[in-house]
Amino acid sequence: MHVDEVQIDGGGTKAVITGNTENPGKRLIVLEGDEVEALYGRPRFTHEERVQYFALSPKEQSVLDQLHSIKSRVYFILQLGYFKARHMFFIFHLNEVDEDVRYVGERYFPDFKDDEPTIARGTRLKQQRLILGLCNYRSWNAGAQKKLDAKARQAAMICAKPIYLFRELIYHLADQRMVAPGYSIMQDTVGRALVHEQRRLASIVQSHLAQSDHAALKAARRFAGALRNYSA
Repeated sequence: MHVDEVQIDGGGTKAVITGNTENPGKRLIVLEGDEVEALYGRPRFTHEERVQYFALSPKEQSVLDQLHSIKSRVYFILQLGYFKARHMFFIFHLNEVDEDVRYVGERYFPDFKDDEPTIARGTRLKQQRLILGLCNYRSWNAGAQKKLDAKARQAAMICAKPIYLFRELIYHLADQRMVAPGYSIMQDTVGRALVHEQRRLASIVQSHLAQSDHAALKAARRFAGALRNYSA
């Protein structure tokens, strides 16, 4: 699986939550492997899906006609079709998607033959900018991360399940017509929101406890620790 991931400017700390205390430091697991592939993996089209996603509107055809080589045009149609299906971009060589290349060639360029499967990085990125304009989408950026963090914290106040936050963020990105960031960025965003909500709730509880309540809590923690040591 190949996915373009945008680096976020400014760095910052990463909040990590894991259910496995014996193996700390790993990112929060939100999706299983097959679910990640289904959401972030390059589409594997059926014939019917190729007919649908590789069709060109008059406007798309006009942009295609501006490209020079047949190979760049084939790659553009592939990128555009994959973007329509997933609303994200992928890095691939033509020999990795030979069935899609064969379909596009037969439909648009019957004489297309190219033994060089790679495409220049500059060409790929230029095509992606054209596709964003055609589809009225925006690329991922640092400003979008701030808004996504705010949306995640808002969702965490409703439900603390990681999958709920993840879905809410996906809906938010689609509504904003924003290209989704990589899965690791989504994991970190969900994790930070859950840590923020945990601290917010703890602060509320602390502010409403009397001094005697604080002492009772400390005693309860010591007692719980003693029980764990005893059972070990």
